[in-house]
Amino acid sequence: MPEPVPPTVLHYTGYDDDRGGIMSVVGALAETAAFACVVGVNPGYQSRRFPALRTLACPRVNAERLGVATLWRARTVAAAVQAWLDADPNRVFHGHSRAGLAVALRLAARGERRVVATVHCYGRHRWYYRRAARRLADRLHWLSPAMKRHYGLPVEPGDPWSGCLPGCVPGARADPRIESVGTTLRLAGVGTLTQWKRWDLVLEALARLPEARRGRVGFRHIGGPDGSAESRACAAELQRQTAALGLSAVVEWRGEQPSSAALLAESDALVVASAGEPFSVAMLEALFAGVPVIASDSGGAQDLIVPPVNGRLFRTGDAADLARMIDDLAGAVGRGGVAIDRPALQRFTAATSAAQHVAIYRRLVRTPA
Repeated sequence: MPEPVPPTVLHYTGYDDDRGGIMSVVGALAETAAFACVVGVNPGYQSRRFPALRTLACPRVNAERLGVATLWRARTVAAAVQAWLDADPNRVFHGHSRAGLAVALRLAARGERRVVATVHCYGRHRWYYRRAARRLADRLHWLSPAMKRHYGLPVEPGDPWSGCLPGCVPGARADPRIESVGTTLRLAGVGTLTQWKRWDLVLEALARLPEARRGRVGFRHIGGPDGSAESRACAAELQRQTAALGLSAVVEWRGEQPSSAALLAESDALVVASAGEPFSVAMLEALFAGVPVIASDSGGAQDLIVPPVNGRLFRTGDAADLARMIDDLAGAVGRGGVAIDRPALQRFTAATSAAQHVAIYRRLVRTPA
């Protein structure tokens, strides 16, 4: 019996470019060739990081702001997506971002079965996400058990990852580690320069280190503003804060980079300071590279970091606690990274994730509308 034709999946983000963890995951899934990937984007979309993925320009929407305007525009997007779905019974819609979930709910209300959505945020309007869970049932997925708990949904004791579609990375990519020379602790930061990422907290923690220790810690960051005026203002403020705190000699803002591999290869630990980080792809990349993670004790880090095996968790928003952990690590430079726990990380490889996605999609395309 011939193998079924792989489905074609519209991964809808409503983004203007390919920055961010969602696009990293979609790019990793596309590389597996387990199914055909098309990215649903806003008109004028720009590809900055990945080999060009196929795109479908949809009516413009503010992808990450769940408000009246987004919900209203979701109706127009849903109509365009429905036309795309109707052209081929082997097509599936997978909504990402807040707008993606709104479009998925619109399609489901129309009676469309070939609809999947993944929640990628710790939203304030928890009632909306609980309502979405009731409406979409097993077609709605979460990034980790911590996210399910945030929304007040049950987590099965025997299989806490049930109903979750976590982020993934290719898994086999890691530049050769450049071992530390001397006694400098090399910290890394990866991500956009936005307020919620709390890079200001990292700077405050570095400034709290004892004077003798501060010169033995370096922080290198890759990433830039997300294109918004708020993000550009944040980037400028971080530069000002770096200088004001006397950290110019130990902090380096490297800007946009196509990959985190080179940075992680020369780092002793990755810092993830944001509160309620949904499921950091950079955190996964670090763990696969054997680099421990210092993260706030909220969000997806709760399901990934096992202190002291592969990192440490500091109290969310507490610069003094973060400084204490950095100080401890600086006193132990030279012990190397962490061993890669392959069985524990297998869930987060692109190959494993793609197989999970395919099983979901094939069930939907075989289900009559």
